[in-house]
Amino acid sequence: MLIGFRRRVPGLSRLSVWVYFFIATASHGFLDAMTDGGLGVAFFSPCDNQRYFLPWRPIHVSPIGAGRFFTHRGLEVLQSELLWIWLPATLLATSAWLLRRRDFGADA
Repeated sequence: MLIGFRRRVPGLSRLSVWVYFFIATASHGFLDAMTDGGLGVAFFSPCDNQRYFLPWRPIHVSPIGAGRFFTHRGLEVLQSELLWIWLPATLLATSAWLLRRRDFGADA
């Protein structure tokens, strides 16, 4: 963040950019813990190497390798990610954009 955003982003404080990147990074482990395969997530590594999954695991784990990904299983994974990751992320981003737009419109 310090290298990529040396100059201020118009309309955003350094804190809000930092929070954005923190949430993006933290959500990766959280989403991995919601998959139905793999070894789990070592949330407390390197202090504790135990791996965890969340009780609710609706996201299908992606097959490794291009040949295995472009199969019926790969299509199921894409559908799962569209439903559980991309749709909520799009709704959240659209809501934030609309709220910001409404707030800036009130200032005018």
